[in-house]
Amino acid sequence: MKALHRLSIIPLLVALSVSCSDSNEPDIVTIADFAGTWTASRFEITDPSGTVLSESVDLIGDAFGSLVITVVSNGSFTGMFKPSVVSESMSVAGTISLAGSTLTIAFSDGLDAAIAGAFELDGDQLVVHGTNLTFDYDDQTITGASVLLVMNR
Repeated sequence: MKALHRLSIIPLLVALSVSCSDSNEPDIVTIADFAGTWTASRFEITDPSGTVLSESVDLIGDAFGSLVITVVSNGSFTGMFKPSVVSESMSVAGTISLAGSTLTIAFSDGLDAAIAGAFELDGDQLVVHGTNLTFDYDDQTITGASVLLVMNR
C-alpha cells in the first residue's frame, strides 16, 4: 500500500515542477526588442533653471508636433521629426544603445542632443526619462534639462 501511495505522489511532483518558473528573474532587454516603428505621444522638456522655459513644454502635445522613427534590430533608426505646426519636418537618424539600465538615443542627423536615461519598455510602449541634457530651444540653450519621451509601437 505504501508503494502505491508513493507512486501516486510522482505525477503531482512532476506537475508542480513543470508549472513552476523562476519569476524572480528580470526580463533582459536587448537592442532587438526596440525594432519597429515608434510614434511619440509625448516629448516633454523641462528647464531646471526656468530661465529659458518657465514651465515644461511638450514638443508633441503642446506644439502639435510629431516624431516617428523606425528602428531596426541592430539599433539604428531613421524617421521624421516635426516640432510644431509652423516648423518644417526634418529627417532624423541615429542609433539606440543600452548600457546597464540606461538607454541612449543618439542622433547622427536631425536633432543635436542625445537623449539618455532610465527607461521602461512595456510591450509596445517605451518611456525614457532623460536627465542632465543640453537642448537648444527657440535659439536658446537649456543646460541640465530633463526629458520625458513616451513612444508607442
